[in-house]
Amino acid sequence: MSTSIYSHCQQLTKLIGGILLSAIALTSCTTQRPTFILSSGADGGAYQRIGKQIVNSAREVGKMSIHDNYNSEGSVENLERLLNKETDLALVQLDVASEAMKTGKVQAIAVLANEYLHLITPSDSEIKTFSDLEGKRVAFGTPRSGIYFTAKRLFNATNLKIIEEELGFRQGFSKLKQKEIDALVYVGPLGGSKKVKAQLITPPTLKLVPMTTSFINYLTIQFPESYQSAIFPKGSYMPLSPIPGKDLPTISTAAALVTRPDVSRKKIALLTWSIISSSRKYSLFYPELAHGDAKSLLRNGLLYLHPGAQQAFDQGDPREFWVRYFEENQDLQAGLIVVIFTGFIGFVLRMWRQKKCRKLIRNSRLALDEINLCVETNPTQAIKEVEELRQQHRLMLVEGNLPREAYEKLEDMTQDIAERSRKFQEKQRRKDIQNTISLIDDCQNISEGCQQQMREKLKNSEQKYREMLLSNQIDIQTYIHLTQLIRSYINFNNDNNNNHQNDNNNFPISLGDH
Repeated sequence: MSTSIYSHCQQLTKLIGGILLSAIALTSCTTQRPTFILSSGADGGAYQRIGKQIVNSAREVGKMSIHDNYNSEGSVENLERLLNKETDLALVQLDVASEAMKTGKVQAIAVLANEYLHLITPSDSEIKTFSDLEGKRVAFGTPRSGIYFTAKRLFNATNLKIIEEELGFRQGFSKLKQKEIDALVYVGPLGGSKKVKAQLITPPTLKLVPMTTSFINYLTIQFPESYQSAIFPKGSYMPLSPIPGKDLPTISTAAALVTRPDVSRKKIALLTWSIISSSRKYSLFYPELAHGDAKSLLRNGLLYLHPGAQQAFDQGDPREFWVRYFEENQDLQAGLIVVIFTGFIGFVLRMWRQKKCRKLIRNSRLALDEINLCVETNPTQAIKEVEELRQQHRLMLVEGNLPREAYEKLEDMTQDIAERSRKFQEKQRRKDIQNTISLIDDCQNISEGCQQQMREKLKNSEQKYREMLLSNQIDIQTYIHLTQLIRSYINFNNDNNNNHQNDNNNFPISLGDH
């Protein structure tokens, strides 16, 4: 029983030690449950790259975790996911989200890029302006993309009759270079998409077509919350053999990170502050952020801000001072985690050891009750079992698996039984000695004819004591004492009988001599 408990103590100690070491090693790489789900864009696109930067900002500054779903066709699909509560955040063009913002279904967090309208044609095309697209085949993008939404709105605002082609990015550029279509509409940040840059500089070469000033003015007046006039700087996509070859007028719409009004104000405030704090890292998509005022640029043109975002822009970091200090001090975090974890493990270990000690004391008490039953009948065996139990307790104490208080309590219990067993052992020894002496005295007082029977009884007693010794009913010293008494009497009696027999043999001879 005690050996089993001792073995379990060792196993638990090793297990807890392993868990503790693992926890210490993992304090710096603890994984967090996602705080937000973001819908950004397709792999390799500008939205996907912006989405990655949002994830990094949230993790590094706000210690937040964001899961980004890259499998999206673009702004329209992102907005649908947000409204259907499939995601908490979405990257969308402002022109796509404007109606949802007006109705209060969506609120903005920050502008992360300005997306420029690209009208792209083969470099040898005769198309010079928008008006030259009359009757031409133009690729609009896929129906759930922001590009398709913007292209539809633009051409609906003109009287041009064109042949609309619903083509994905790769298929649209492929057909444009093979001249199966005449033009392609793309909306995105300058230089933000590696795919667009690769298509523009890879032969056969392509060119960007400017928009007329009158059309730009019409769009910005008609949709002031969505569009603003913009310029393609010379060499935006290729500085050498510049693309475009000169500054070109166009329109732009903001790419904004948006959310729903029901999303946590506290979390949105922290996410917004994370973006503000790392705003320089978004300058690849929003070049003005490299040197401009981050707060004014990130909220530029946003009419429907989420209250959490408004709080971050107006008041700064939403976290308390001590929370910021703690989150920015990784050594303090690791130390606190270790202290809390070790304290918890220590508490659990103490509770476990107390429970095991109570169980050990209870089982020891049951074992001592069983031993107590045989104290009167077999005290020597009782002493042996008590000493074995005490030895196990001492070993557990030395190994650190039994507290000193529990050991002392068990020692008191076993000491009482051991003392009682020794008293009965001494009592039995004296009784056996007295019985043997009485038997010897009886032998001396009986007639010679009966003495032979008494000697047989003494020999039987000697055999009985031997059996008692083997069964641990008497100790070795008592056995030696008793057998010495018996043998001394038998040897003495044999000597007397021999002397008496010699006297009888000599007596007739003496009579004959007379």
